[in-house]
Amino acid sequence: MNSNKSNNRDIVKAIILAAGKSSRFNNQRSKLLEKICGQEMILCITKLLVNLNIKTTLVVGYQKEKIQEIIKKNHNDLIDFVEQKIQLGTGHAIKTALNYLENNLENIKHILVLNGDIPLIDEELISKLIDEHLDKNATISFIGAYNFDPSIKGYGTIVKENESIKIVEAKEWGNKIDHQEISLLNAGIYIFEKDFLITSLDSLQASSITGELYITDLIKIANDQKRKIEIITASFDNVRGVNTLEELWIAEQIKKSELVKKFMQKGVRFKNIHNVLLDLNVSIGSGSVIGNCVEILDGTIIGENCEIDSFSIIKNSILADNIYIEPYSILDQAHIKNNIKNNLLANNFVKVKSNKISEK
Repeated sequence: MNSNKSNNRDIVKAIILAAGKSSRFNNQRSKLLEKICGQEMILCITKLLVNLNIKTTLVVGYQKEKIQEIIKKNHNDLIDFVEQKIQLGTGHAIKTALNYLENNLENIKHILVLNGDIPLIDEELISKLIDEHLDKNATISFIGAYNFDPSIKGYGTIVKENESIKIVEAKEWGNKIDHQEISLLNAGIYIFEKDFLITSLDSLQASSITGELYITDLIKIANDQKRKIEIITASFDNVRGVNTLEELWIAEQIKKSELVKKFMQKGVRFKNIHNVLLDLNVSIGSGSVIGNCVEILDGTIIGENCEIDSFSIIKNSILADNIYIEPYSILDQAHIKNNIKNNLLANNFVKVKSNKISEK
C-alpha cells in the first residue's frame, strides 16, 4: 500500500454490526464466537481492519460480554464498543453507533460499515472498496456479488432499472422466491460519505413487514438525490455470510482450502487434504508431509522436511527440521529439537512416538 492510500485510512472509520442473536444457529450462542480454522469469526474482520490501520467500533448486543472479552484479549483497547440494546435493524444500529461517536468524528470523512459474519473477506477487497470510493468521489460505494446457486437465500438483491438503483432486502420480497437465482447480491459491506450518512439516517422509514430500519434504503435515498453511487463486484465466496451451522462449515472448508493451497505452493504435501484440520496461526516448512487425519492447531511451527504421520495432533508446538512424528502421536506445547540424542535415524529424521509429549 503506497503512503497516500495509507494516509486515506486516517479519514475512514469502520463500524462492525455484531449485535444480532444468531437465531438460525439454534444453539443459544453468538455465531461470532464460533471458530473458523481455530479463530473466532469476529476476529477475521477485526484483525483485517486493525492491519489496515482503520479505527473501528463494534456494535454489540447479544452476548456482548463474551464478544468484548475476545476482542480485548486480541486487540487491547484498539477497538471500542457501543451497545444496541434493542435490535431494530441495520439502520438503527448505525444510528446508535453514530450517536455514541458524534464527538469523535471530527477528522473522519467516510464511514465503512460491515456485517460481523463475513469471515472470508480480505484486505485486498476492503482496500479496493475504499480506494475506488475515494478516487471516484462517491457518496456511497458498496460490494455486490453474483449468485448462480438458487439454493442460496437470505441476501438483499441489487436492483438496477434504467438510471435507478436500490437494494431490496430478502424479507421484503414476499413470495418472489426466484429473485436470487442469478442476481447481484448485496454483500453487506458499504462505505458512506459521513455527512450524507448522518443527515440521511433520519429519513429511514421502518419496514411495514419487519418494523426494522434498513441501512440499504440509503442507496435509494442517494439515488433519488442524484448522488454518485459505486458498486464493486467480488466473488461470492469472498463475501458469503454465515447464518447457519451449515454455512459455517462451508466457510471453514473454503478457508481451509486457501490455507492448504498456500502451503502446497510453498512445497508442503498433504496426503489427504479433505481430512486435515488446519488452524490459521500455524507454519509448515517446505518439503514437509502431512498425513491423513492430522490436526495442526493454533501456534504450531513445523520445520522443513518433517513428516507428521496419520491421526497425530500437534498443538502449540515447535518442531525443528527433519522431524518424523509417528501415527497417533499427541504433542501439546512441545518443542522437538533436531539434535535429540539417541533418536537420530539413518534417514536423518528424529522419530517421536508418544501419547503425549511435553518437552520444552
